[in-house]
Order: sequence, then C-alpha cells, then structure tokens
Amino acid sequence: MIDFLKISSMAVFDEIEIDFRQGLNCITGETGAGKSLVLGALTLLMGSKASQDLVRPGAPKTSIEALFTISGKEMVVRREIYPTGSSRCYIDGKLATAAGLADITSNLITIYGQHEYQDLLNPVQQMGILESLAGLSRNRVNEAYEALCHAVSSLQGLERSAERYREEREDLLFALGELMSVEITPGLEDELAAELNLVRGSADLKHCTHQAEEMLYSGASSVVELLGLTRDHLSRAASMDRELGSLLQSLDDISARVEDISMALRAKTAAYEYDPETIEALEEKLHFVQDLKRKHRTDEQGLIDLKLELESRLALAEDSNQAIRQAREAVSSATAEYEDLLKGFLEKRGTFAREFCKKINRDLHDLGMPGAEFHVVQADPSEVGELVIDSKGCPATPGAVLKGEFLISTNVGHKPLSLAKIASGGELSRIMLAIKVHQKASQEGTLIFDEIDSGISGQTALVIAKRLKELSGHAQSIVVTHLHQVASVADSHFVIMKNADDGTTISTIQEVKDMDRAMELARMMGGETPSPAVIRHAKELIGL
Repeated sequence: MIDFLKISSMAVFDEIEIDFRQGLNCITGETGAGKSLVLGALTLLMGSKASQDLVRPGAPKTSIEALFTISGKEMVVRREIYPTGSSRCYIDGKLATAAGLADITSNLITIYGQHEYQDLLNPVQQMGILESLAGLSRNRVNEAYEALCHAVSSLQGLERSAERYREEREDLLFALGELMSVEITPGLEDELAAELNLVRGSADLKHCTHQAEEMLYSGASSVVELLGLTRDHLSRAASMDRELGSLLQSLDDISARVEDISMALRAKTAAYEYDPETIEALEEKLHFVQDLKRKHRTDEQGLIDLKLELESRLALAEDSNQAIRQAREAVSSATAEYEDLLKGFLEKRGTFAREFCKKINRDLHDLGMPGAEFHVVQADPSEVGELVIDSKGCPATPGAVLKGEFLISTNVGHKPLSLAKIASGGELSRIMLAIKVHQKASQEGTLIFDEIDSGISGQTALVIAKRLKELSGHAQSIVVTHLHQVASVADSHFVIMKNADDGTTISTIQEVKDMDRAMELARMMGGETPSPAVIRHAKELIGL
C-alpha cells in the first residue's frame, strides 16, 4: 500500500504531502484544482513517459516521492523530471531505470479511469480474470499440450527419418558394410602401426635376438659357461669360508635367470619371420582404418558409435512399422489426455461463468444499468474434439481452444456484443467496478479509481459508493470523485484547493475532518454557497 506521497514543483503544485491510509481514500476539489495531477504523479512512478511541461516554471526540477509498505517492509521510490525532459528514477535511494521502476510499482498500483480499461477490453485478460475468480489454473492443460506437441514432433520426425532411411538404404548398407569389414576397437590404428613396425623389422629383430641368445647361452664363452666356471671357484672357496655361501646362492639365482632369458630369446627368435604377405595385409588394414577416420572425421570410438547408429537407421528403414505404430499410439494417448483436460477446464469455467454472470447482472442493475445483460462466451466442451487439432494438423494451443470473451447488451432486446464495441466509458467503469468487487479476495497493492463515477447520480451513486467501500476493505483504494455519496463513505478525505496570488496559481491539499469535511460535502452538493439544509444533510452523512 501507499503510505505517503510527496510532490514537489509539479505544475500547479509547489509542494504537497499526502498521508494515505488503509481503506478508502477520497480526493475531491473543484474542477481544475489538480486532482488528476495526483494520479499523474503516480503514473510517473509507474514508469510512464515524463514531459518537461510538468516542471513548475522557475523550478530546477519536479520531484515525486512515495513510501510503500510491502509485506511489512518499507520501500521508497522517487522520480525527478528536469526542464530538458530527462528524468531520473530511484528505488530506496539507488539509481534505477524507468523500466526497473515500472517493474516494481506496476504490481503495487493499479489505476482505473475513463481511459484505463485495456485489461477489461482484452478477451485474453477477461478470461484471466474469470479463471482467477474461479480458482482455475491452466498448468495441467499447458503440460498436456507440451506433451502432445512432443509426441506429434516425435512421430513426424520418425516418419521423415523412416522415409529418408528407405531412400538411403543402399548408402546405409555400403557404409555399414565398410564399418563391419574390420573389428574396430579404441586405439586400433596405433596397434596396427606398432604391429606393422614389428613385421617390417623382423629380420633385424631375428638377428639381434639370436646374437643375444648366443652370448648368453649357446655360443662359445657364453655368459652361462662363464657363470659355471665362476661357480666352481666360488664353491671351493665357500667350503672353506661359510660366509661366502650367500654369494654362491646369489650366483645360482643369476644363472637361473640368465637361462630363463635365453629361453625367451630363442622363442622370440623363432617367432620373427619376415612375411611380405603379412606386411601387405597389415598395411592394407591400417590404411583402411585411416581412410575411415578421415572419411567420417572421427576417431575409433566415433566409428564404433557410427556403426551402432547406422545399424539402428537400417533397422528402421527395413522395418519402421512397429516404431511408427508405437509413436502414433503415443500421439493418440496424448491427444486424449489433452482433450479431456480441455473439456474439463471448459466445463468448470462455464459452470462458474453462469453464476458469475448472474451476480454481475444483479450488480449492474444496482449500478444503474437495469437493461444490461452480461454474458461469457466460450467453446462448447462437447466440441473440443474438433478443436484439438488445427487446420494444419498441428495441436491447437490452449489459448486457441480456451479463448472466450465478455459480451454485453446494454438495452433489452439488443444482441450481446463485445465490450469494446458497445460499452461507453461510464458503462465500462460500472462493469469494471462490479467485476473488481468480486475480485476482492485476490486484490493486492493499491487500487486507484479516477472519476469512474462520471455521469452518475442518485441511487446509482449510492450503490457505487457502497461497492467502493466494500472493495476498500480488501485493498487500499484511492478514488478521485465528484460524488458526495462516495466521499461521505471514505475513511480518509483529502481536498485539493486552488489559489491565485500575484499572477501565480498554486494548489494545495489537506485532509479534512469533522466540520471541514461536512462543508466540503456541502460544497459538492450545493455549490460554493450551500444552504443550511444542505450543510445539515452533509453533517448527517458523516454522523456529526
């Protein structure tokens, strides 16, 4: 809610301060005193475009500052407008953009006036109001729509893929055949290159390992032979010095190890065979793997994954019926779910709308529109099945199926038409007020009504006053009015007065109570010089 508003150097205002309170706050005053400027100041705090004409002549800037209370916490917003037309915005003392200011305050202030009915004239917003009052949420419907879109997209993609794969079957078979002609494993190229190096160097390897084996074992003066002679000498020495026994054991271990190495070298020597056919086969296999990697621009793991993908695509190309049948069943199931939720939603909204229209029509009768008939139109729930899929074969959006609109006939026997086509400003204000009263449970922030009582008097004015009073019990309300019936039920009454002095016009505002308030009500009823009877009636209205 708005606790405090300060306006400095704005048009006819030098500096005014208003302490708003919870409940119904009423602003009155003679025509031209500046009542609309107060609302203009609030619209500037909502981020509206600033005009340099607002800056009071001779002043360096216009300043508008407001204190809000939100969930128990206070927030100060300020906007300054300069003679150049530029402006600066502040939120809790920190510089902000006009858009940032609007994001904050648009949820705190709602203005309704002769030109503030876009939400009431927009069918989408109308259904939003109706669904909010009915406690309906489109979340499940939206989720079902997304699920249906996904199912349809999957089916269409599967059908396109199956057709494309059928056309590419020969190419798939060829590519898959290449990949299946060799068993591809990670690191295969490196393994083949290493194996090829071994085969190519087999002659040198055979010579080297043979020479090494002869030096160790089978040749003249081999290591094994020398170790045997060494052992004979060490054995005789150990018979005389037992401490040499451990060295003798170590020498035996070395001899055994040398023999093992010699046996391994003989086996390797026998295995090394220079085979041109093996070399040719390895070279061919290595080049084939390298070509595959270049062709598909990937490594061995990528070739393995590609092989699996091609197998899947070929399977789909050769037998896509089952996969497509399953996808169509998924679409059918998602369509049925979406259709059921849409139908249930429309039924619930329609049931609520019928009772809602009865209440609005009663209120409109009380508000001086006895011949008005308010209607809500929407799709017939029984025909939802024809609407779920649009003419292009795509799932219809929830917004398309759940669209609806408020209609009204303002005279008996006339055909109901949309509010934008038939309702006047005064009629719209009364329709809006009737709806807002029913929205009372969901109101937040501050509601501002700018002369919605224009052109109304008598019993209808009393009903409007009652409705505004009722609404202010659930949300702070500020109303600019010419009706004494409305002003008399306000919880706080502010009067704007215009004074001209030395060629300068200055307007001020003050809260009126008791006799001052009675005299303002008398002025509203009887003009600048009300009769004693009018003054008595004004006092009676506020219990004096």
